[in-house]
Amino acid sequence: MSSFDKLPSELLADIKRNREGRLSSRQRIELVTEPLATLLLLSVPLILIAGRYGPAGRAFVLALVAGFVLTIVMRALRFARVKLCYRVLFAERLHARWMFWRKATLTDRSGEPVRFDHRLSRKLKIKPDQSLHVYYVEAAGRRIMLNMTPRDHPQAELAEPSDSFTYAGGVQYGD
Repeated sequence: MSSFDKLPSELLADIKRNREGRLSSRQRIELVTEPLATLLLLSVPLILIAGRYGPAGRAFVLALVAGFVLTIVMRALRFARVKLCYRVLFAERLHARWMFWRKATLTDRSGEPVRFDHRLSRKLKIKPDQSLHVYYVEAAGRRIMLNMTPRDHPQAELAEPSDSFTYAGGVQYGD
């Protein structure tokens, strides 16, 4: 039995949805709203400054809010058509947990690196050379990891794609 006996409940809920070839509601919301925190943080000083300029400032704030809404709508449309991908990958090189800025890099069976620009799931403890079930999406030239599960985990069979995975539009890469 490995050191992590039970997968987190939110990961299990996401996996159940992903194995059917679909995104979970939590994943969809997170993908759509990903840049909003950064945009809001950067625009707060602009909003405070613009508020001092009367009607012109209010028009600027209104245009900024319209930009946020447009960003959300465009991302929602982009991720509504995105195909879910499944692949068995290996953890060859592990970065220390405190190196959060590093992109996650796993390898496929042939040793080719597969880089992920962003990850939605929280980090699980994995060992070097460990085989993993990985679900991700490719959008705008970026790979975004949705979740990964060690293949030697007692609940790992839950992470294997179902028969309807490819029927639902999922892309399953060879083992």
